[in-house]
Amino acid sequence: MIENILNGLEAGVILIDTDHRIKWMNDKVKEWFGPMEIGVRRACYRTRKYSEMFCMTCPTGRTIDFGIPVNYEFIFSDNGKSRTFNISGIPIRDAESKVFMVMELLVDVSNKDMEKKNKEDLMAQIEKMAAIGQLAAGVAHELNTPLGTISIISQELKSILKGSSVDEKSRYDLEGYLNDMSGEIKRCMNIIGDLLSFSRGGISEMFISDVDINEILSQTIDFICNKGGAKGIAVSKNLLQLPKIKTDMEKFRQVIFNVFKNAVESVADAKGGRIDISTSVHDKYIKVLINDTGCGIAKENLKKVFDPFFTTKPVGKGTGIGLFVCYSIMRNLKGDIKIESTLGIGTSVSLLLPVEGA
Repeated sequence: MIENILNGLEAGVILIDTDHRIKWMNDKVKEWFGPMEIGVRRACYRTRKYSEMFCMTCPTGRTIDFGIPVNYEFIFSDNGKSRTFNISGIPIRDAESKVFMVMELLVDVSNKDMEKKNKEDLMAQIEKMAAIGQLAAGVAHELNTPLGTISIISQELKSILKGSSVDEKSRYDLEGYLNDMSGEIKRCMNIIGDLLSFSRGGISEMFISDVDINEILSQTIDFICNKGGAKGIAVSKNLLQLPKIKTDMEKFRQVIFNVFKNAVESVADAKGGRIDISTSVHDKYIKVLINDTGCGIAKENLKKVFDPFFTTKPVGKGTGIGLFVCYSIMRNLKGDIKIESTLGIGTSVSLLLPVEGA
């Protein structure tokens, strides 16, 4: 019975006498090192790496000679594969308290080494993100003031232009330039807002109220479409009757805006592209589904889409912060955002909000 238990262990067990002859081994040792002959002084598996010189400092020898337990790690390589073992040598004494045998217990800790490395990599990533967050906050605050000044100047120029005697063509051109300037200022302010949100981990004060999700969704989508943001794209809405929920209206509007704009940009270059938007209730959650027939996202990039500063867009087309901010907002609202995509076919984004409120 004991032998069956030892053979069932996820660890190697070897019994060795004081002449280093193997008296018994369990099945796991045979699996890892191959069968070793019972009753014969073993060709120690450690000498395969360290040669016979290892015998001079043999940990098991110390257990035999001094009767003390030992513990150490050993890397065993065979056929190009390496494993890391944690090995304990435990003395076994006879009736006269003399060591007559040593039990070696071998545990494969190779995966634990990988887990340790992964944890170290994660901590390095967290520290890097914290540093980037501090930098982003500093940059955002430094840019806010001059942009605010430029915005005020552009509004003043518009007022001056209205009362001037400039000919119609020049007036039209100047108004166009000033409108473009205002648009670019707003774009920069949005980017700064995203940077500040990133630096705070997406967390800011929430203003909870009763919200009609269908109404917010329609208002935001219609606003973008009426401004020509979805020109040439077929946009359909299938909005089922939903209960009002308690959530932050403006933050959820920001999520819809970002997700829909991403869909528009993805579909923009596809002929006959379309975006389908629907709402429903699933398991105490309101679900907003936004499907597009755009370029899609490669499988290897899907797991990175919520990483800050990750983007597949060309330089100048995106900061890589938008979806990170959306993810942070949805989590703060006790909801979720999920993305499914196939390269060359399209993307589906699900926004989930609890019916019981935030």
